[in-house]
Amino acid sequence: MTEFLSDHLKALRDGMKRHAHGGKRFSSDEIVGLVERLDELADLARLQENQLSRHEWNEAARREAMIAEAGNVFVLARPRPAAPRHPGGGGNAA
Repeated sequence: MTEFLSDHLKALRDGMKRHAHGGKRFSSDEIVGLVERLDELADLARLQENQLSRHEWNEAARREAMIAEAGNVFVLARPRPAAPRHPGGGGNAA
């Protein structure tokens, strides 16, 4: 993805800056155009949010798979429990 929401928002902001000190009256057509532009930016934001969510979902699944695989290896490589001691076999207990 080469379009970044922040770049589009900065361009919109910079376009509005020209009118900061002199004021501006917007025509109905200009307002409609601004609303359409904001709709485009909202769509771009939703697209980026979906891509981020998909990436996070895939990364979480990858980590879970690695943990499951490592867990299986751990179970196979775990040492066997020590053999039970003979009762009364050699401690200093009274």
